Amino acid sequence: MNASPHRQAILVFGIIAPFFVIGAILVATIMARSKLKETYAEKVATQQRYETAKSQVAELETFFTIDKRRETAEYWNSKLEKDVVESLTANLDKILAKYDSDVLRQTEMGQASGAGSVGPKAKHPYARMQLKFEGGFKPMQLLLAELETEMPQLFLESIAISPRPARSEGEKGDLQFGVVYLAWEKPKNRAKP
Repeated sequence: MNASPHRQAILVFGIIAPFFVIGAILVATIMARSKLKETYAEKVATQQRYETAKSQVAELETFFTIDKRRETAEYWNSKLEKDVVESLTANLDKILAKYDSDVLRQTEMGQASGAGSVGPKAKHPYARMQLKFEGGFKPMQLLLAELETEMPQLFLESIAISPRPARSEGEKGDLQFGVVYLAWEKPKNRAKP
């Protein structure tokens, strides 16, 4: 049975076309609504990150204003910018100048062999330095304390102490110290602010 052209027009333009238009509007509305939800969620997450960062900045500012911590951090950063070997040599020379060579003397300085225990686990550049001294226990303690004060980036990885007998009967024996320091370095690819 053939439908009349009027019935076909009513069927197409009165029922099918409106349903198609309504369906297209519903699909577009649902897609736009989901896109708006995504955009809203992103903006809320960005706002939360901003608020968190803002509160962290305020906390850091408070932290750095107490007890001259900002100056201390700037001092540490200035120490990190210097070459480890040059800085270590200069500081050791300055400290050892206070002692007579009979009391304390440096016998060796160089790169420590092996990987160490702490450095490889940290994803931060470092150098391992091996130092050897001969002398008394108290001067060595003072030297290490002063060296670590001057170079806050140093981390004492190991220390070995062994007695060195006297060479002659009238002479007293010394101690031999083997010290391995891990010296943190500033990352090379970090841009300066």
